[in-house]
Amino acid sequence: MAKKAVQTKKPAHAARSYQAQRRKRRSRALMAQGALSLAIVALLFGISYVSVKILHGEPAWPVQLSSEQPGEPRGGTPDTSGGDAPDGAGDAPDDANPDTPAISDASALSESDTAQSWNTAAPLPQETPDGPLAEDARLLAVPANGRLSNEYFRTALFIGDSLSQGFALYEPTREVATVCAYKSTSPNQVLQNYQGTRWDGTPIEMWDEINIQTPGNIYLLFGANALLQQSDEAFLKYYGDLMDKLRERFPGVPIYIQSITPTTAAQGVKQPPLENGHIRAVNNQIAQMAREKGLYYLNAQEALADAEGNLRADYVGTYDGIHMNPTGYAAWSDYILTHTIYSAANASFLVEGPYA
Repeated sequence: MAKKAVQTKKPAHAARSYQAQRRKRRSRALMAQGALSLAIVALLFGISYVSVKILHGEPAWPVQLSSEQPGEPRGGTPDTSGGDAPDGAGDAPDDANPDTPAISDASALSESDTAQSWNTAAPLPQETPDGPLAEDARLLAVPANGRLSNEYFRTALFIGDSLSQGFALYEPTREVATVCAYKSTSPNQVLQNYQGTRWDGTPIEMWDEINIQTPGNIYLLFGANALLQQSDEAFLKYYGDLMDKLRERFPGVPIYIQSITPTTAAQGVKQPPLENGHIRAVNNQIAQMAREKGLYYLNAQEALADAEGNLRADYVGTYDGIHMNPTGYAAWSDYILTHTIYSAANASFLVEGPYA
């Protein structure tokens, strides 16, 4: 009888042990499911956040600008040169007043500082006691920083349309700088590697030529042709895509996004998309996009526009009110040499300034 009693207790003990283990397993399974559910919710929230940012044209996360190098820019366009040989640049300005200093924070630098300080590796903070000033492209531009010699242009790659072709035709950049600029083109054509026409008339696939370069600095300028053929939104979308592609292809290389250059008042009447008020509004958006991508905005408008914001009369070329003559390119080139970021590489070309 005692033996039988022991035998009947064993199954009851085993059943209790099994039930306890089952409850533990169930508890662990519920905890794992809860953790997995939380992870899925967090992932979905993150995807939704990024999607909303992208739909609103905002960066998904803050862009960090390094101390020395920048971080990581429209369909067929008509020939606006009015002739076969480009005489200047066809992008419009963003600054109507050439006397306005291109500084990022008016409270951060005095007038003498903006002329002498050559240590700006990125646009300065966009804040004043009254709040942000990021609406105006002039406040996002690289300020005056000493002066470099013409030898600096041996490190430069100019990318753009017939406006940028002038850098291959006129001093001081002729036979010095590398120019990958193509007549009557726009950003989306470069992105799709269309065949373009170089300044010397040579046909070539545009991105293929850009892709093999080894620049120390890149100067990008599009707009005159694109604004005539596409909406501002389409132009800016393709322009931003091109900026991204260049940043990916040339990591660590400073990329300067140049303002669309000014046109004459008469040209603005003839072609409203190239009216200078409209150009300045587009430049404001280009400047903000460049800043968000960690690139540098160069306000060439300062050097090329008169007091009314039109292309200076003594810079106008012979073909239209868009392109420029050699005098205009000399002024433009001089502006570039006095508006560069500080870097050890650039310091070797410095001829004037606090570090000379």
